[in-house]
Amino acid sequence: MKTSKFYTEERSSVVENMEAIIDTAKVEGRELTEAETTEFDSLNEKANSLESMAKRAASFESLQASKASKSNEVTEENTPKEMRDYSFQDAMKAAYTGSLTGLVKEMDQEARNQARYTGQMYKGIAVPSAVLEARAVTTSASNSVEAMSFTDQLEANLVLASAGANFYSGVNNMKFPVISGISTTFVAETGGSVSAAGSTSSLTLSPQKCISIVEVSAEAMTQNAGIEAALRRNMAASVAAQLEKNLLSSADNSDGGPQSIFADATDGGATLNTAGILAMESTVLGNNVPLLGGRFAYLCNADALAIIKTLVQASGVEAIYDNRDKTINSYFSFVSSNVGFKSSSNFDNVLFGDFSRVHIAQFGGLDLLFDPYTSAASGVGRMIATSLVDGNAVDNDTAFVQIETTS
Repeated sequence: MKTSKFYTEERSSVVENMEAIIDTAKVEGRELTEAETTEFDSLNEKANSLESMAKRAASFESLQASKASKSNEVTEENTPKEMRDYSFQDAMKAAYTGSLTGLVKEMDQEARNQARYTGQMYKGIAVPSAVLEARAVTTSASNSVEAMSFTDQLEANLVLASAGANFYSGVNNMKFPVISGISTTFVAETGGSVSAAGSTSSLTLSPQKCISIVEVSAEAMTQNAGIEAALRRNMAASVAAQLEKNLLSSADNSDGGPQSIFADATDGGATLNTAGILAMESTVLGNNVPLLGGRFAYLCNADALAIIKTLVQASGVEAIYDNRDKTINSYFSFVSSNVGFKSSSNFDNVLFGDFSRVHIAQFGGLDLLFDPYTSAASGVGRMIATSLVDGNAVDNDTAFVQIETTS
């Protein structure tokens, strides 16, 4: 999706052309000719369409701004007190000592009760999905600290979510319908029926185990409430980074995690220049991916962005990248080192497409297990947090195109 500013400026240009047609007829003291009427009606239709696109783009920009402000905004609205009082720090202490008491014990039992229906297996301290979705307020003798929920932190750290991907939390297996191959034609009033070659399949998201390891000292677990926000933030950021590394890597993964959107996108070649960028857009739009309702954007790594900033339009004057709006050819752009990630090296990689086709899910609760032995020589223990996540895209091969350089 291009910016609301782009659509508004395009509409203003169209309206100026409409006004010029009317002014010409007024100066000459006549009605519009048939050709002028046809042109005026066509321009009017285009102006209305651009107005709708501008409103849609503005709504999307507002959504992105809202997501960005989440990291600085915590409220207690609609959050049960016991959920707000839950402390990851206390849960880690319980995992460390092996002694469950109070709210940690209550929520551990709640998570295990839920697991009877979801099939999730817990080895350590179980943290239910309701806690992961709740924002915390932890209080010590000297201060009170607010912390975003784990799922809010997870979504805020996902570049894909900023680009327009859909994020779901606390769910079971999810299926999204994929309809393809529908054939449509006109027939005479007395004509026979036409058989459509449509087919329906589904994209399924299912729990994929993602393990995060946090090294923490016994002293850290007994410090003030400030560590609570840090624990939630760092654990969520770690899960988000690994999830996007899988979803945006150069090749599909063999570790059993989510498969790569980048690897399965249409191959746009290995040349990153103006022609290559424009060809990416033409390829996706040529696949009849609807503009209306889509969330079109660019994702690239920092090396690719550095090259894109040097590119100019075919006119040879206007830059293809707008530093103020952070857009590439008027489409929003986002940067992640995970785009086209390779274990050996990262090249200049770009992904373009409709990110409303991407679905990311977090399933069930969190499993906290304490390992006191592996890093004991360093005076710290290892907190092992297991979360369940997955992600994929509908119509991945038509809705996305990628450029992956070879050097």
